[in-house]
This record gives sequence, structure tokens and C-alpha cells, in this order.
Amino acid sequence: MKTNNCLLAALTVLALASCSQPHQVEGTWKEGVGKTVYLQPKTDNADDAAPTDSVVVAADGTFSFDKGGVVGAYILTADGQNKGLLLSEVPVTVTIAPETRLDRDSNEYVSTAIVAEGDEQEVYAQANDLMLSSAMMDLGSMLMLSKIVSGDLDVNLDSAVLALDTIKANIAKQCLLFVDSARNNYGAAYFIKEHMIRKNTFEEISAAYENLSDRVKQSAPGLEAKAAVDALSSVSVGGIAPDVVLPTPDGAELALSSLRGHYVLIDFWASWCGPCLREAPNVKAIYEKYHDKGFEIYGISLDEDAEAWKAAIEKHGLNWHHVSSLKGWECPVAARYNVTGIPRMYILDPDGKIIAQDLRGEELAAFVASLYE
Repeated sequence: MKTNNCLLAALTVLALASCSQPHQVEGTWKEGVGKTVYLQPKTDNADDAAPTDSVVVAADGTFSFDKGGVVGAYILTADGQNKGLLLSEVPVTVTIAPETRLDRDSNEYVSTAIVAEGDEQEVYAQANDLMLSSAMMDLGSMLMLSKIVSGDLDVNLDSAVLALDTIKANIAKQCLLFVDSARNNYGAAYFIKEHMIRKNTFEEISAAYENLSDRVKQSAPGLEAKAAVDALSSVSVGGIAPDVVLPTPDGAELALSSLRGHYVLIDFWASWCGPCLREAPNVKAIYEKYHDKGFEIYGISLDEDAEAWKAAIEKHGLNWHHVSSLKGWECPVAARYNVTGIPRMYILDPDGKIIAQDLRGEELAAFVASLYE
């Protein structure tokens, strides 16, 4: 009997402990009684979307989600508003409440504000803020330079580029400081995968990943970051360039591997890309000087209009190998090579190994010259 009493007491303690464990998401929505809150994993591809969980807000204005201790990025939706959440073993507290804002005509309207709190959530929010700042800077730079080139903005181009580069460098520095300070947070792994992979050098990305704590490296976000770093290694200096097979302007197909045995410049460009066309005379001069010595260029266009692509080749006398999927930024080769801006250039040795990337102007000319000295 005494043994049974001890067993019953132990089971009671376990049950109480289980009940006291916090949910991964604890929410309050006082005005949302009876309404539905949704929670769905965040994915890079809409086709890979996982099922959405949902709960109805209880009579006391509370709701909760349990995902079995999963660590990952999710999107919480309530009243048509979305909020990114990073679920982990650290609970996230969500508060949903009405918020009065002013529209452009200064008429008040009520929307729903979603506030999420928690240690991991705070770091994840910082990562998202940095990514947004960088994206806004890129968009602003593109618009400003476009207006300057078109003459709609009377600003010296060189001065504008210098100023924009200074601002971008400051944002880049903030990003590196963030990922260093957040090395023990899952948000840092997401930041590497979703931002640094597109913006930083392979050396910086690899160093940032290696600096993550074991706790983060062994998590789902850490494993995703590792996979992204590994994929990037093959399209970085030292990696063997993945093969490319795309149509030429005359409709035939040309494989990058068919140029093995030569030094090859892979040039991602487009007929609509101003910086690409400004670099074209330099690339053309290099090609004309070293082609007889075996130098080849494999131009991959991100055009969608075949006629515009062919016309640009003829107009600028770009008499080297050209290919294109004619899918613009949806080009699968651009995705494989992590091309997020053009021009983007890689130089391959005769064995197909990448020996340099992103060189332009005098640096590009000097590097190619060194190959034939």
C-alpha cells in the first residue's frame, strides 16, 4: 500500500509538472473571443507550404499553440495581419490588440497590432529589421541611380555612388556585429541563411556560421544554414563551378563544361542592365586581347525578351558565347550561382575551378593578364 501511495504521489507530481509547462505560443486577444488565430511554418517556396494550425480564442481572450518543442520560423495570422515568430524551447508571448492609425487622408481607422515577446523572438525581430533596412537601402539606391542616369536627378553620379557605398558598408558592419553578438540564438542562423548568403563574401558567411554555438548549429535553423553554406561553397572561390546547359541565341544548347581546358569568364548580365553595359567595353577589350590565347567568355543573360537580348549582343559587339533561359530573375542557373545582382562574374581555371569572382574594371583586366604572363 505504501508503494502504491508513493507511485500515486510521483504520478501526481509528474502530471502537475506537465500541466505547468508553458506552451510554445501563449497569446492574449481580448477583443478576439471566438475568432480564429492561424500558425503556419514559414517557407521559401509557396509550393512547399506546410499545413496551417488554427485555434479559436477562448472566452477569457486567450489562445495557445504547441508544436512539440519544434524550433523554426512561423507566421502567426490574426484578423488579416501577419507576424513572424521564431518558435523554440523559449516560450513566445503574443498580444493582439486593436490599433488606431491614420490613413493618407488623415481618416482614422482601426487595425490589429500583433506584438510578440521572448528572448529568441527579440533577436529574430532584430534580424528581420536589419534585413528590411538592407532591402530598403538596395531599393533606394537603385531608384536614385536610375534617376541620376536618366537626368531626372541633378546629382553627381560618382558622389552618389560613394555616399551609397558608405551607407551600405555601415549596414554591412551592423549585420556582422549582430550575427556575432547573437551567436547563441537561432535568429542568427536564419540571418545567415536568409541575408548573409545573398550579401556577404563566402569567407564572411563561413566564419559567421563557424562562430555559432553548438546549440544553434545542432538545431533545425543551424542545419539549414549549414546546407546553405555548403551549397555556396561550390560557387565560391575554390569550388568547382556547377555545369550549365542553356540555349544560345540561335536555339542550340551550349554547356559550360564544353569550355574545359580554357580560362573562362562567366558573365551574368542583361540587355536592360546599365552597369553591365558600362562594364561591357572593358570585358570586350579583355576578350579581344586574350581570346587568341585561349580565353573564353560564357555570357548568361537574365533577359526575358529574346529580341532585346540578341539586339544588345549585336549592338555592343559582344562576340563571345551567349546563353539564356529567357526567364529573367527566375533563371535556375542564377539561383544555383546565388546571383542576386548583376553584373556578376566568375573566372574559372581550365579544370573548371573558380579562381576569382566579382572583379571589374582594372582589377578584372589585371587578373586576366596575370593568367597569361
